Amino acid sequence: MTMNSTRLTTYWTIDDAATVIDFLDLLRDALWETYGNQITQMYREAYDDRFQDPNQCELEFDDDIPF
Repeated sequence: MTMNSTRLTTYWTIDDAATVIDFLDLLRDALWETYGNQITQMYREAYDDRFQDPNQCELEFDDDIPF
């Protein structure tokens, strides 16, 4: 396995930086629209696998709390 590296310009004009941010916003929105449900499911499954403890019991929290 080889490691690849990518060079990015670290100094941009304010206009260039704003353009990149706008592009990233559009890209994020487009990816979320296309893959949002699948991404959510992936995170849900990863979370469930990490935090599922067979020693934990489930408690019913449907009792009324008097306020």
